[in-house]
Amino acid sequence: MAEPQNSFLGYYEQYKNKIFVYFLYRVNFNRTIAEDLTSEVFLKALDHFDTFEQTRSFQSWIFAIAHNHLVNHYRVAHREIELLEDQFIVTGEFEQIDQKQELQRIFSAINTMSDSDKEVLLLRFVDQLSNTEISALLEKDEGAIRTKMSRSLAKLRDILQQ
Repeated sequence: MAEPQNSFLGYYEQYKNKIFVYFLYRVNFNRTIAEDLTSEVFLKALDHFDTFEQTRSFQSWIFAIAHNHLVNHYRVAHREIELLEDQFIVTGEFEQIDQKQELQRIFSAINTMSDSDKEVLLLRFVDQLSNTEISALLEKDEGAIRTKMSRSLAKLRDILQQ
């Protein structure tokens, strides 16, 4: 059993920050909740690691667990996912004022969009998942995801041009 645990630790190190960021953007940038959800997801993944098919993408598997866990979190809390631009903390590469203002403008625009538009944009550009991974996660055809992505980006452009 030592070998699967070692490979799980490798996956954990590789994906813990990605999963944390996934949650952070979906819980109004509440770091405590994002940290709790991240640890809960990895505990679930460890408990079920023996069912993980090594031929599958671990990233797709862990994001599916995270997605389902987030749905359950909001189902229990009876809340909707919103992006609140006033809670967004800009760090690292976004330290320049112009970039911060533009990023806040983009998140403000995304916040006005439907939940499904928000979700595909965040999965693609924040979580950096491929269309294939997004289609598996959302259980939609990859062509439908490409179309949704294109339409969501067009809507975002229209909002930003107003």
